[in-house]
Amino acid sequence: MTDQTTTTTNNLSEEDRELKAIEYCEDANKLIKQLKDREDKNILDETASNLSQTNIDENKNSINNDDNTDDDDDFNEIEIIEKVTELFSKAIEMDSECIDAYLGLAYVKGMQRNYESVSELLEKANKIDPSDERVNIMKQTLEQESLTQDEVDSVPDFEPVMDIGVPNLNIPFIIINGGVTKKFITVLREIFDRFDRNKDNCLNKAEMKLYSKAVNGQELDLQSLQSMLDGYDSHPRNGLTFTGFVELYVNQTIEDSSETLKDLKTLGYDSELKLIK
Repeated sequence: MTDQTTTTTNNLSEEDRELKAIEYCEDANKLIKQLKDREDKNILDETASNLSQTNIDENKNSINNDDNTDDDDDFNEIEIIEKVTELFSKAIEMDSECIDAYLGLAYVKGMQRNYESVSELLEKANKIDPSDERVNIMKQTLEQESLTQDEVDSVPDFEPVMDIGVPNLNIPFIIINGGVTKKFITVLREIFDRFDRNKDNCLNKAEMKLYSKAVNGQELDLQSLQSMLDGYDSHPRNGLTFTGFVELYVNQTIEDSSETLKDLKTLGYDSELKLIK
């Protein structure tokens, strides 16, 4: 059966091979959407669970997951990622210049923190079409993640790494002598990455709505969203950058640190910035 399939594939015209590659990519992207949808659900479930353990809403009931047990049993993230990898790989075999397949595979490798493979795939994609903006965005994200990790690893957790111009401000574990601690930046990065579903190092409006719903129980309206994008560092098309996200929390902490502590607790961190288990 395999030999027959191979023969049939080899007999396809160049146009048919390109179409088949696109079909593989579309199937893979559908599975990626399933992963993103499940991630959204997990974020909201986790947040609701954290809320039920705090005093934010004493009447909040614990989450009942009985209705979702069957769905959870059927959902295997590892198997889906393997299937997505297989589909993108087939697309490349079918059409060696299918840039969507290289970018899709790079995205999956990024999910697995295999940054060396991501870099190789992006180089191949860049050779196919150097003008494709998606390649440049993913390259910038990869460089920032690598640089950030190197810088973070070399500094003690509660050493100030960013001066905010308020020298006497001290908020335990967050701001020391007017400097934001490495640990707080790291936690903000973890939170940011939770909601950056498409891994472009920005929070678009849909992702910001998801973040707002998780933190405040309701989505930001469009006017508030736009005001936030205008007020903090953002990409004109992709949304709030990580720098902007840090700016947002630094300003909020300076104005009212209790709001920041509330957000952190809602998102699963204790007063010492440790994940609550």
